[in-house]
Amino acid sequence: MKEKSDFRYNPLNALKDFNRLREILTVLGTHGFGQLIQEIGKGENALGKIIESFRLKFSVEDVPSTTFPVRTRLVFQDLGPTFIKLGQILSMRPDLIPESFADELKKLQDNVPPFDFSDAKALVESELKISISDVFSEFHEIPLGTASIGQVYRATLNSGEDVVVKVQRPNVRRIIEADIDLMFMLAGILEDRIPALGSLDLKGIISEFNKAVIQELDYSNERRNALRFADAFKNSPDIIIPHIYINFSTKKILTMQMIHGVKLNCARQIGSDPKILVRVAIKAVLQMVFENGFFHADPHPGNIFALSGNRLAFLDLGMVGRLNEQMRYRLSGLLVALISRDVDEVSRALIQMGNRKGKIDYSEFSRDVAAIMDKFVGMAISDVRFSEILRELLDGARKHQIKVPNDYAMMGKALLTVEGVGREMVPDLNLEEEVRPFIKKLIIMRYSPSRIGSSVFKRMVDLYHWSTEFPNHVMTILDDLQGGNLKIQVEQADRIKSFENIEKIIGKITAAMIVCSLIISSALFITFSPAEYKVFGLPITFFLGLAGYLAAAVMGLKLVRAVINSNE
Repeated sequence: MKEKSDFRYNPLNALKDFNRLREILTVLGTHGFGQLIQEIGKGENALGKIIESFRLKFSVEDVPSTTFPVRTRLVFQDLGPTFIKLGQILSMRPDLIPESFADELKKLQDNVPPFDFSDAKALVESELKISISDVFSEFHEIPLGTASIGQVYRATLNSGEDVVVKVQRPNVRRIIEADIDLMFMLAGILEDRIPALGSLDLKGIISEFNKAVIQELDYSNERRNALRFADAFKNSPDIIIPHIYINFSTKKILTMQMIHGVKLNCARQIGSDPKILVRVAIKAVLQMVFENGFFHADPHPGNIFALSGNRLAFLDLGMVGRLNEQMRYRLSGLLVALISRDVDEVSRALIQMGNRKGKIDYSEFSRDVAAIMDKFVGMAISDVRFSEILRELLDGARKHQIKVPNDYAMMGKALLTVEGVGREMVPDLNLEEEVRPFIKKLIIMRYSPSRIGSSVFKRMVDLYHWSTEFPNHVMTILDDLQGGNLKIQVEQADRIKSFENIEKIIGKITAAMIVCSLIISSALFITFSPAEYKVFGLPITFFLGLAGYLAAAVMGLKLVRAVINSNE
């Protein structure tokens, strides 16, 4: 697989493996997607002729009685490792696909046959450049688990530590690369020929999958994630992050500490207290989200092990989400508004968190937000599914053409997962009460004197750099204007309207030049103020400069207002 930065879809690569293309089309037809095959094969292009040569016969009317999401899951399941991994990742991304599909794709399991131990041994020795017996005193040949990308083996180092070794599947990069090329090709054809699929953004989904799977194919990423989590929880004795043996890990193998425990929802088997463990798990995830800005993206029971002494271990750290400081502050603002049941503030917070794709009908958006929040008005705190409401709000924003960053959606899914597990074990769980201290701490940090002072200092530095560069930019514009090199490009169908717009633009440019002149002259007054004439102990030219700044500010604000009004 090519690196993330240089991956490019190549249609020639997509057409190399005719047998794989035939297999994909056959599986689609078997599960009632004959119409899709017809659309893919339309036209006199090379692909259409190739599909015609397959002589596949499927009746468009012969559609199984199962639902569309179920048939989609069966297609992914039958197409093997790459598509199973795609389905698993999509199940965690309800921001990309409808919730009914996400719920169905959760049922996908890594039902792929294991590869031979001889292949695993050869890869380990090739990566470590040493005999397997020189590193491990024992290496079990039967894998503990088999997944679409690799297998996990139990072993013991020569130094005596019990470890697990994750070994990448042979040739998996080449297989995934070929399948992704085919996915891009088929997605492009379907989007062109079935306009209704445009809202799903099939190419965007494949692109997201490409980024995610590249991360998982490089075990160095999981190694770095584990080291970062270990540092974040080094002072938390209740949280265990498996130790990574860096000397015995590469991009294709990962050697880590063996965790002796059980899945979180089986905690009673080892005598642990479910209530304590659930609180520990939720606080750990909330710390990841609100304090570290670096969180486990899939904290389901299989990835959280309960240990003796009411401790927890987080496993499978390959997929993570990130929230920078600004994103965490915006999230805290949303949660404060949500806890306060303030519909208008929730609506504004969601708009601030995302990027607008087009014009938003704020009234309609606010009504939809109110409808979501009405679901928990009057409910007992123990009955409120806090993270589910948060996810619905993020989904609602997407429907109104507000593109919320993917990490927010991953965060919502992580909170929903850990809350769901917690409620199974502790029915009266109150996530809101667990979240409050973290929000309070984040808000206090945001408005602390030290942070405000730091922010003001940064803005002053930015203003200083801008003020030193501004005269040069103004002189460049004036030189271009004097030399006749300043050009204004206007594209209008109506010529009369074009001239009117040109007059407005010239007026605004003239006003801008006057403002610039006032600023420059005021700066000169203040900078080179003679001390002969003083008022209140300051040179009189200082006040003239200040007056010039005020006049420039007033005219500048009017100019900005005129620009905004003209854009509207």
